[in-house]
Amino acid sequence: MTAQIRFGIVGAAGRGMGYRIPATEDDRVTVRAVCDVSPDGLERAQEAFGAPECYTDFHEMLWEADLDAVLIATPKEHHVPQSVAALERGLDVLCEVPACRSLEEGRELVRAVDDSPGRFMIAENDVFRRGWMLVAELVADGRFGDVYYARSERVTNSADHVEEVAWRRTWRTGRNGVTYPTHNLGPLLRWFPDDRIDRVSCEGSGHHHVDPRGDPYEQEDTVVMLAKTERDRLIVHRQDILSERPAAGYRFELQGTRGCFESAPHADADHRISLADSDGGHGWQSLEDYEDDYLPDRWRTLPEVARETGRNGGDYLVFESFVDAIVSDSPPPIDVHEGLDMTLPGLVSERSIDADGEWLDVPDSREW
Repeated sequence: MTAQIRFGIVGAAGRGMGYRIPATEDDRVTVRAVCDVSPDGLERAQEAFGAPECYTDFHEMLWEADLDAVLIATPKEHHVPQSVAALERGLDVLCEVPACRSLEEGRELVRAVDDSPGRFMIAENDVFRRGWMLVAELVADGRFGDVYYARSERVTNSADHVEEVAWRRTWRTGRNGVTYPTHNLGPLLRWFPDDRIDRVSCEGSGHHHVDPRGDPYEQEDTVVMLAKTERDRLIVHRQDILSERPAAGYRFELQGTRGCFESAPHADADHRISLADSDGGHGWQSLEDYEDDYLPDRWRTLPEVARETGRNGGDYLVFESFVDAIVSDSPPPIDVHEGLDMTLPGLVSERSIDADGEWLDVPDSREW
């Protein structure tokens, strides 16, 4: 391509602002239009992105602005309807997580992607974290041997956070199960290459908290999902966003026949790794010890300004990777099916927890 890619950004005044740096620093891109339902926020977003046009109606932006691609950074309930509308216009779509709210919406999204000349990518920024990409490189090189077990946790103590906007209260704590899975399952599935979650079972610890209005949460305090993959690997995932405790963020473990990895338990600790064929034997080493040989080039060449974006550069790499795919006319690095691999197990977990932990199959969107 020789011309700049013309972007429209919806949800520009909220989550969309997280992409201001890559969208304005990339010479291959021009932000043609911004859209938001907040008039005051829209004015700030238009100035921040340097966009010549602004809209309060997404469909009006689609039909009136001259666009090549859209970034969808709106609440969860808009992801599929807005993605489908943009794909039907033949535009490339970068959409925030999760991919959909239901299996039915997932099917609708797949149909729209199949019928459109436009690309679709899920903006899962945790896949692009420095440490998680380094672990993926070690897995690919066989340093862990045959990986067969992983554990992940989302322990964030964010009850106040979910009250900031209504959609979080609705979609994160207004349903029961693993309601926000992609930040954990995204990196983890990159460590289990050529595999997907095939079935899940989910149980909860009961209800011990109420919201600031005294209403009970539908979400149980701690939920745990067991998952088995098509290649018989085992995953244990815990979600807890209500318990009274210091936030621990996202935590991971990975076990293989030749080594293991454990992410840092808190900000002042190091990610640690033990590999049978390393100089450390069966002792622990810092994951950073392997950066010289395994850190991906994307992180070696990351501009300093990128570190000001979310996930210390994850948002920057999400956007840059999407633009790379458009420029090179190639598939996006997280396509609709990988996005659904990260999303559908959580949706099925909601059915499982309602069925007292019954093991339920997770559909493969590639077969739809």
